[in-house]
Amino acid sequence: MHLYRLLLAFLGLLAGLAFGALALIIGIDVIARNLGWFNLPWVLEISEYVLYGATFLAAPWVLAENAHVRVDILINQLPASLARWLDAMINLCGLLVSAILVYYGVLATWDSYRLGSLIFKELIFPEWWLLWIMPLSGLLLGLEFIRRSWQLFTRPGNAAPSGNYLPEN
Repeated sequence: MHLYRLLLAFLGLLAGLAFGALALIIGIDVIARNLGWFNLPWVLEISEYVLYGATFLAAPWVLAENAHVRVDILINQLPASLARWLDAMINLCGLLVSAILVYYGVLATWDSYRLGSLIFKELIFPEWWLLWIMPLSGLLLGLEFIRRSWQLFTRPGNAAPSGNYLPEN
């Protein structure tokens, strides 16, 4: 479990660093262009890839930290046992969506690799370099939904009726 948490923290850190580097590069491009020094034509394209990649890489960490947006108006009004059941159903739905993400992500990544598909924009590179992030994220999200469900039923004191989980030490 410790290695799993370290992996999620590493991916969250990597995503944060990517967003920070993106902000820096965009700032440099804007300043340099406005001063007439130079233009970085690949910045817009890189920003698209960073937004996609960092979001998918950070998603499992965000879920593990319970830092995602959660509308809990209904669940806060329910008795603890019913709230726990609803939490379990939410985790099951999340697991199903994660499985679909993994399945179709693997198919798309494999097809892209097999066919040698390239992305032709300012930069030219194999498409699968971007696509592999989606099934990895889906797999880690699925594991996190399983962990949350396991924790919900094996350590019920760890989950408040609102579904807010206490962080694991």
